[in-house]
Amino acid sequence: MDVVVYVSPGFNLTATLGFTDAFQAVDTGGDDPDYTIFFTSESGGDVASKQGPKVETIDVDALKSGSDIVVVSTADVPNAACGAPLAKHLRYWQRQDGLVLGLESGAYVLADGGFLEGSAAIHPSYASDFAARFPSVPRTDGLFTTAGATRTCVGGAAATDFALSIIAEQKGAEIARQVRDALLAQEPRQGTQRVTGGAASPLIEGLPPALETAIARMRGSLDKALSVPELSAKTGMSQRQVERLFKFYTGRSPNQYYRMLRLDRAREMVTRGTKPMPEIATACGFQSSVHFSRAYKEQFGVPPMRDRVNSRLG
Repeated sequence: MDVVVYVSPGFNLTATLGFTDAFQAVDTGGDDPDYTIFFTSESGGDVASKQGPKVETIDVDALKSGSDIVVVSTADVPNAACGAPLAKHLRYWQRQDGLVLGLESGAYVLADGGFLEGSAAIHPSYASDFAARFPSVPRTDGLFTTAGATRTCVGGAAATDFALSIIAEQKGAEIARQVRDALLAQEPRQGTQRVTGGAASPLIEGLPPALETAIARMRGSLDKALSVPELSAKTGMSQRQVERLFKFYTGRSPNQYYRMLRLDRAREMVTRGTKPMPEIATACGFQSSVHFSRAYKEQFGVPPMRDRVNSRLG
């Protein structure tokens, strides 16, 4: 089977290789590889990753027809443009019952081209922006989707879990287990497992719907914080109920939790993007760059600019 990986400058090399390494490790005993990997791009040639190393690619228009799996892995800063050469191939692969996948911000490309058939798994750092750009596309808070011929994955370490789920589907659970063992990977996570992480992660799973609604409202208004009375009105809870639920499930007051959400978002923008610090401060609801830098250092141990430099070196 052919696995085509479409990349654009600034793609996440770690997540992409986490996905492709799983397919390269499949060995069912035949003379030929079970999966053959092709890297492609808009015009071919070397394409630089976010981490710096380049991969050699072929022009997407030079691809042979009939690829079984195609995964779109695009720039770390989301770009919704689905170019005509890529769109042509994606439509063909869809008609031929191939799997069309979006890794991390690759979901933007699939949504922009109208290829998504169901909900999209979106990394939390992209969630608000994705919802604003594609309000009609439902989102899941899981690591990846598993139904249909068009699927998405939040990326990161979940890319390997994503690949293992497809291998199990196509080759069987035992082959997927052998691949996992060969990669020294942990027990694979299911696509429905919720995305967690960051300073604002709840302490307890299984949040009440009203609290999930409150948190979603907070995530959608990071630049201008909602007050507790406003959250109360939007969730149908009393102010006391709001405060009690936040304290029980997150260990923080609503305002403290809101601040953690803003800082989590800020860290994503600092380490994954290129915007100036004053813009990030404003986007995350901080009144000044000085206030933002102080809060950031208190939470993460380093000033935002130093964190950006460290993330590039890493």
